[in-house]
Amino acid sequence: MRAASGSASGPHVFSSNPLDRVGGSRGDEAWLRSRIDDPRGRYLPFRELKPGVRADEGVRLGWLDRETVGPLAAHPETVLLGVLDDVPHFALHADGVEAAAFDALEYRDARGVAMDLAATEAGMLAQGRSMLEWHATNRFCPQCGSATTPIEGGARRLCAGCAARSYPRVSPSMIVLVEREDRCLLARRRNGPPNRFSCLAGYLETGESIEDAVVREVFEESGVRVDEVRYHSSQPWPFPATLMIGCFAQATAWDIQVDGTEIAEARWVTRDEARRALEGTNPDLAVPDRIAIAHHLIRAWIDEGDA
Repeated sequence: MRAASGSASGPHVFSSNPLDRVGGSRGDEAWLRSRIDDPRGRYLPFRELKPGVRADEGVRLGWLDRETVGPLAAHPETVLLGVLDDVPHFALHADGVEAAAFDALEYRDARGVAMDLAATEAGMLAQGRSMLEWHATNRFCPQCGSATTPIEGGARRLCAGCAARSYPRVSPSMIVLVEREDRCLLARRRNGPPNRFSCLAGYLETGESIEDAVVREVFEESGVRVDEVRYHSSQPWPFPATLMIGCFAQATAWDIQVDGTEIAEARWVTRDEARRALEGTNPDLAVPDRIAIAHHLIRAWIDEGDA
């Protein structure tokens, strides 16, 4: 798979996590204990997977210090995200916690608040949300059904019955801008707004390459055959833990036949139509905003045509 000639204009939202995940040290119980006891530790609380934020002077994550979180710092479900400038950073569940410092924060939807955060904070938010959701949905062993407990600072879970280890999973999903001559193929989901279109996307299946997934998904959803798959960029998408793999592909024909299940409509769009949609001046076409990799694929395609 060839890389696209252009690149995304700046890092994608959720892609700028500065933390060192300290994978080589997590198995050292003494080291881990020292991180938990570190008075400089920073803790990001979540309620219903919504991050705590402060919005008094702009919007920023609502990190709390070690003294404030108290016993929650050593709670088994508190996750060590990593270290930055030798300061440990954690994510923790604050559901049901009633304390002034926790209640003083606003708990906002991660998707809605991400664009207001600094890029590095959005990256840490993505990791924290994904990890807490993974722990909440993996409390039992998939092999024997026994309860599991977090180990290595929340990087793994260990089965109490058969000692099997569970690891956080990332689901790869391809998203592709299909092009032919001076047009690109955009599609509308069945339950979406009537004028909102985006790139085609879908999860990779077992034993499938990225290229194979692009070809299959595009044909299944739109009836369009493609080749010449090019990689563009990727984006972690913490809803819950997906890796969006952005690509371009060339269509071999114009005919469209949507599947009618996931896709209600697909159409070929000119660069001018797409450009005005990005600018918000096309009443007939709306596209995803900057939080989504689809936005950057469309912009990169427009820029390639202008080059």
